[in-house]
Amino acid sequence: MQLMISDSKNNNIVCLDVRPILSEGTDPFNAIMETVKSLKEEQTLQIINTFQPLPLITKLEQNGYKSWTEQPEAGVFHTFFEKDRKVKKAMGPILMEENLKFDTIYKKFVGKLKSIDVRHLEMPEPMTTILEELEQLPDGFALFVDHKKVPQFLLPELEERNFEIHYEKRDLDHLQLLIFKK
Repeated sequence: MQLMISDSKNNNIVCLDVRPILSEGTDPFNAIMETVKSLKEEQTLQIINTFQPLPLITKLEQNGYKSWTEQPEAGVFHTFFEKDRKVKKAMGPILMEENLKFDTIYKKFVGKLKSIDVRHLEMPEPMTTILEELEQLPDGFALFVDHKKVPQFLLPELEERNFEIHYEKRDLDHLQLLIFKK
């Protein structure tokens, strides 16, 4: 992980280049959130990425950050996050594991499930694939997803679209998600 702190006259910027993390096939979410937690009140986080991280922008804005994005060259995005001093929100977990509830809910949707496996897809394709499938999901059905991890960036999108999500961990790199309309 490349983390640089640079000071200028008016800015105190913490720069996190997530491209190496992504090239390893790893989700940079945890590295980003650890960096966010370590920011001082006056610091601005700069994320360097190959795409504009819209779900991250949404999540951090919901947690009291202002953001803006610059594209200095093709395929390179610099997204900046700065604490909005007018907003005071605590960041916390969004989803808790609930194996017993998962099994009960799964049984309600037997015969009304659409299944997909996104474990082989590169970011951000798992999220876009899930959202596309949900758009086509018939009323009363649930989407059953095999995924590598809890899709943190997807959670605010699901909430906004009035979907409920539950998951069950199968092993270290395999979760099963159950997503349906509330």
